[in-house]
Amino acid sequence: MSWVLDRGGTILYKAMWTSAARVGEFLERRRAQPGGSASATFYAEQLEPVARDRDAFRRGLERNGPRAGAEFSRAEQIWAERARAARR
Repeated sequence: MSWVLDRGGTILYKAMWTSAARVGEFLERRRAQPGGSASATFYAEQLEPVARDRDAFRRGLERNGPRAGAEFSRAEQIWAERARAARR
C-alpha cells in the first residue's frame, strides 16, 4: 500500500499496488494544478491494468522463505477450485 499525505494529514493518493513511477506521475500532476479557491479536490477510484511478471513475483516469494511460496501455491489451487465451482 502506498500513501501520499499533505502536511495536514489529508490523504491525497492511496494505491494498493503501485510503483515509484506512478507516485511520481501523481506528484507531477498535483504540482501542475492551480491552487487556491479556483480548485477543489474530489474522491476517485480507478482500476489500471498492470503487466504481470510471474517470474519476478515468484522470486519475491522465495525471498520470503519456502512457506510463502507454498502458501501462495495453495491459494492458487483454492482460487482455481472456486472458479470451477462458479462455472457449474
